[in-house]
Amino acid sequence: MTDIDLTMAVLSIIRDADNAPSLQMIANRGNFLTEELIQVINSLTSQQLIFSLDEEADRPITSCRFLTVKESQQKVDILVSDYLSELAGEGRLYFAYGTNLNPDHMYQNRCPGSHFLCRGVLEGYRLVFNQSATPGGMAGFERSPGNMVWGVLYCLPPGGHQILDANQKQISQCRKIRVVVKSCFGNLCCDSYRTPADDSFLPNRQYLEKMYSGAQFFGLPQQYLRWLAALPISN
Repeated sequence: MTDIDLTMAVLSIIRDADNAPSLQMIANRGNFLTEELIQVINSLTSQQLIFSLDEEADRPITSCRFLTVKESQQKVDILVSDYLSELAGEGRLYFAYGTNLNPDHMYQNRCPGSHFLCRGVLEGYRLVFNQSATPGGMAGFERSPGNMVWGVLYCLPPGGHQILDANQKQISQCRKIRVVVKSCFGNLCCDSYRTPADDSFLPNRQYLEKMYSGAQFFGLPQQYLRWLAALPISN
C-alpha cells in the first residue's frame, strides 16, 4: 500500500463521529480535498453504505451531513476494522495525545500528508507533563491503573515515521513505543511517543491551548475536555 484508502478513511470518520458529520467536517478532520471527497461520498451513497439526512436532501452535497446506513453498519465496521489492522501491521498508525492533536500543527508542521481516522483511548495510563520544555512541561504518559489518556489515530504517509522521529528528536528525547489503543473499531496497535520521566512540570498556556483545541476539534469526550481545561499552567 502506497497511500491511504480514501473510501475506508471516510467510512472510519463517519462511524467514529458522535453526530452526523458534514462533508466539510470530514474534509477538515481527515485532511482531504473537497473535490476528491465528493466523489467518494457519492460512491458510498450509491452503494447504500451511507446516507444524508432527509431534511438536507435538497441541499448542496457540501452542506449535507452523513451517517452510515443502519443495515450496513456491521459490514462497514468489519471493513474499517480490517483496514485499520492492515495499517497497524504496516506501522502506519500513530496515536497522538499531545500537541499533535492539533490538526494545523500535525498537518502543516509535524507530518504533512497524514490523515485522521478515529479517536482512541490508552487505558491504564495517565497524562503527565514530565519533561521540561521551553517554557513549561511537555506531555507524556505513565502507567496508572484505572486512568486513561485520550487521543486520535492518524494514518501516516509512507516515510511519515521518519519525519515524526526527526521532529520529535528536535524538541525532546521522546521514545517511540508501540501501544494498544482502544477505538470504536476495537483494539489497535499503534506507534506513539513517550517522554522519559524527568520531573513534574506545568504546561504553558500556549501548549495546553494547542492540545485543547485539537481535542475539541476531533470531538474527544466532554469530561476529558473539561479536565484538560482545568489543568494548572505555568504562565
